[in-house]
Amino acid sequence: MDEYSCNIINDKNNTVGYCKYYRPNIYDEVAIIEFINIGYEHRRRGYATAMVKELQSKYELKWDYRFSEVGRKWYDALIKKGVINE
Repeated sequence: MDEYSCNIINDKNNTVGYCKYYRPNIYDEVAIIEFINIGYEHRRRGYATAMVKELQSKYELKWDYRFSEVGRKWYDALIKKGVINE
């Protein structure tokens, strides 16, 4: 299993959040997001959604469905908007 982490930056090159994900098998193009954390003052601006879209452009995303209450609402909104499929 390979683990990855990255900072999420805005258009002014400031860090607004952090993402951690892993690939259970380096031979598959599957990634599982462990968490995405966006600083409170930067939330609801699309940074986490943009991170998901970036990862989807490289990998097939899988979810472990262990969400915080806010994370669950965000995930449900991603489905509703068609960003991800269940």
